[in-house]
Amino acid sequence: MIGIAFRFAAGAHPVPFEKPLGSEIEWPPSPWRLLRALVATATRMRLHSPNLGGALHALVEALSLEPPVYTLPSGVEILHQDPVGHAPRVILRVPRPSVLCVSWPHLSLRRDELEILERILAEFPSAWSAAEWLRCHVLHDSPDRVDARPVSATETGERRDERPVLVQWLCPLPSHVWANALASGSSAAQRPANLFDALAQGDGVVPSPAAHRVTYAVEGLAARGSRRSRRSYRQLVAREHVNAARYAIATASRPRVTDALDISEVFHQSILSRYDDREEPAPLIITGHEPNEPGAVSRRGHQHVFVLPEDLDHDGLLDHVLIYAQEPFPEGVIAALERIRTLVTPDWWPGPKRRWRVSLEDLWRVPRVGEVPAPMPEDHLIGPARIFVSITPYLHPWHAKHGGAKFGPVEQIRKELKLRGLPEPVAITPLAAAHVAGQPVPAHKFRRLRYGKRQNIPGRWGSFWRLKFAEPVYGPIALGANCHFGMGLFAADVDEADRAYSATEDAEMT
Repeated sequence: MIGIAFRFAAGAHPVPFEKPLGSEIEWPPSPWRLLRALVATATRMRLHSPNLGGALHALVEALSLEPPVYTLPSGVEILHQDPVGHAPRVILRVPRPSVLCVSWPHLSLRRDELEILERILAEFPSAWSAAEWLRCHVLHDSPDRVDARPVSATETGERRDERPVLVQWLCPLPSHVWANALASGSSAAQRPANLFDALAQGDGVVPSPAAHRVTYAVEGLAARGSRRSRRSYRQLVAREHVNAARYAIATASRPRVTDALDISEVFHQSILSRYDDREEPAPLIITGHEPNEPGAVSRRGHQHVFVLPEDLDHDGLLDHVLIYAQEPFPEGVIAALERIRTLVTPDWWPGPKRRWRVSLEDLWRVPRVGEVPAPMPEDHLIGPARIFVSITPYLHPWHAKHGGAKFGPVEQIRKELKLRGLPEPVAITPLAAAHVAGQPVPAHKFRRLRYGKRQNIPGRWGSFWRLKFAEPVYGPIALGANCHFGMGLFAADVDEADRAYSATEDAEMT
């Protein structure tokens, strides 16, 4: 088995393969377009030379011997059915880190063919100006699952709960299949000499003599095709273990990162409103208040939900909301989360009424300290990582003097991490500002105090920090006042472990 893994970073748009459709991309790439992208990359790298040309041509021919199968990331859904009866268009949204795998189950390559494929994949991202968000490598092991395969290769004896969606993709044909038939009907000037030339000349729109249409069955899409679907999200663990949910915010209504507190407060109000018409009151995990004691703050630590906004594509606008609790959500809470579609500011909210459309994407379990990692989506708030960096201001919750001794933000951060069960950080470093869409943003640009509660917080001005642990830890990490509403939020910073800090930021505080 030989395969190719394409790893996309947050907010990636896989432009080399398909034409952008606004904020969406037509995906996944057909086998013909995929090979065309590989050939174009090899051409840009000038690999079509006498020394390498033979192996390159042999590689292309080998990849055309059988249609590949696909393992798709989450988020694939049917955009629409073409009115003239053509195959439905399949759309893949890439709102966060994800992986697409294309594999040829019965293929084996010679050493020279494998080496040139590895060279192409190593240069593929930079060849298409995608080095910042795309990584490619060869797969030698079969994927755990297959989501799309030729109809002839589907299992016919197995009953499925959902009918697969059928799509037609162009697939390449080996040269020996079409070259002889083409020789009698075309002039030498117009006739491609081999499959490599056909891929280099063709555009994928006008069918090439070296391509034919293959019907693929794409599984698991039927439920996502309808807006009124009972379940349009991924559930990665059993419901009794779920303690995290992620929502996507509709593009047209995304607020700024500096207004994170807005959407967190309104989202929490929306969850509470799901209990307004019930005889049973909202549980402690939602309210943070002791049952049968109105207004009494929970004495059990931070066991109630965190509502944490996210900017996964780093454009300065919030595009997701993470709902997280240390303990699993009760069934009633999951049912309430499944019904949330629109967030609306309450009547007492200052200014004009605002609305945000949201959709539930994932339900999963975030492991606690010492737990074996469970299946979970990649997420820059959760990690695991050794370094976490502030993305919203930390508002230290206690006064800077405690019993006459210094008890500043560093000491308070250490205490909060210990209370959450996290290990002692090896370094806590101050930062001058948060980085939003590549620009430094000081704390005073963020809204830091809640509208729904009168607050007198010792650290109301806010500060930013970099936490470094000896070993990778799981988030999310949200500390300080209003941490359940997106303040004091830290994100995993794996790629910048060795980043150079300015003179004002480099004074490590212990």
